[in-house]
Amino acid sequence: MKCHKCKTDIKEGEQRDHHEGILCEDCYIDVLYPAKFCDPWADFAAKSFIEHNLDIDINENQSKILRVLKETGGVEPIGLMERLKGQVSPEDGERECAALNRMGKIRIENRDGSVMIRLA
Repeated sequence: MKCHKCKTDIKEGEQRDHHEGILCEDCYIDVLYPAKFCDPWADFAAKSFIEHNLDIDINENQSKILRVLKETGGVEPIGLMERLKGQVSPEDGERECAALNRMGKIRIENRDGSVMIRLA
């Protein structure tokens, strides 16, 4: 059986039924809990960590995103995903950018009518 969203094989009994069809666990989580850039509780928690000088670990995908932004000086979301193709899925990239934005590592801004992601 294959996931209707990502087309990966799903073992019998591990499929998730959703109105979008049969999904693998990863796609099911992405559908139920999409990345949110406006999340007051997540913002509060990130600010609390920063205010108390607690270390926030950067994961591998976040490191890849930061490396691309350092190399480019800033890029549109589609350009970021093109550079990370095969390394980070678009869903994971969006989630990681939301987390990096909360941590104050990146900024998402409007430049000449285009959305740009850059280092903070």
